[in-house]
Amino acid sequence: MAESTKSGMSGVSSSSTASKPVDDDRFTFESVLDDSSHIEADSIADFREEFGRTYHSYRAGSYYFPNDPTEAERMDEQYEIIKVIMDGRLHLAPFTREKYPRKVLDIATGTGLWAIEMGDEYPDAEIVGTDLSPIQPPFVPPNVRFFVEDSDYPPSEFDLIHTRVTIGCWADMKKEIIARAFHHLKPGGWLECQEVPGMPHCDDGTMPPDYDWLKWTLELYNSSRLANRQVDVGEQLKDWMREVGFVDVHEAVFKIPLNGWPKDTRLKHVGMLWQRNLLDGLQGFSLGFFSKHLGKTQEEIEVSLVDVRRSLFNRKIHAYHKLYVVYGRKPEGAATAPEAEAGGDTGEK
Repeated sequence: MAESTKSGMSGVSSSSTASKPVDDDRFTFESVLDDSSHIEADSIADFREEFGRTYHSYRAGSYYFPNDPTEAERMDEQYEIIKVIMDGRLHLAPFTREKYPRKVLDIATGTGLWAIEMGDEYPDAEIVGTDLSPIQPPFVPPNVRFFVEDSDYPPSEFDLIHTRVTIGCWADMKKEIIARAFHHLKPGGWLECQEVPGMPHCDDGTMPPDYDWLKWTLELYNSSRLANRQVDVGEQLKDWMREVGFVDVHEAVFKIPLNGWPKDTRLKHVGMLWQRNLLDGLQGFSLGFFSKHLGKTQEEIEVSLVDVRRSLFNRKIHAYHKLYVVYGRKPEGAATAPEAEAGGDTGEK
């Protein structure tokens, strides 16, 4: 393993400094897990280096994808693509500038773009983003704060809790996120999950069983099961929310073409952007899972990805991913969901 690189910590707090209230409110990010989470800011920024990529050091190994500038740029592009798909909307939960969420939590915020734009959209709201990596920008709206912390937060605090593309983060999203979100939302508050499971779909029979992107996805699913990390979260979200106790649960499903195969101009454009994003992320998606749980060397992984990349250029195969946007409301006077108190193996990015 090579010498690690260091990232700046401007504007980001660790759990060791998080006992200070946000804007003199009673919200804090004091750890409720164990003493190991009381860490120094410098140690958080000493990223692990492996395969020529960097990975988070806080709760090292719980998230398998890299956090280096290459991946940060890809995540920013992914954010913009989903924003296009959602017609510029940051959320579908029923908030407006007149009826805005006063406290918002963005779990696994990544580079923080969603939280930052929420801060601009709702300047009187308090926006908090959590992540295992301090890769958010140093200059953000004054109502936005980022913390290097796992998904632990006080009860009955938030009007909106949000996740976006957190595949590979959780061992059990229902238990670790949805049930806990129910506990930590105010009565009447909303949880919104915007997730893209990895499995490609096809409606016209043009995707054969030996399609290399499909074969790669099945291999990813296999390795993720061995790693105890979910990469297939999407269609279950609606049922999970209802089972935990959410009401007014809504689901919207959007198609994301894997390349520019659609005739529709807008979908063709989205597909070409998504193709580039998948190509940029493929190595990072593969290295951690395949090396640690399938016993492959980096060279073997890189060679196997040649045909996978080539398959993404085949426009005769009309494959697409699904973006699930699912949101539900915690009913007034609701009791804490039983699952919310249970601990879980989190792997937040």
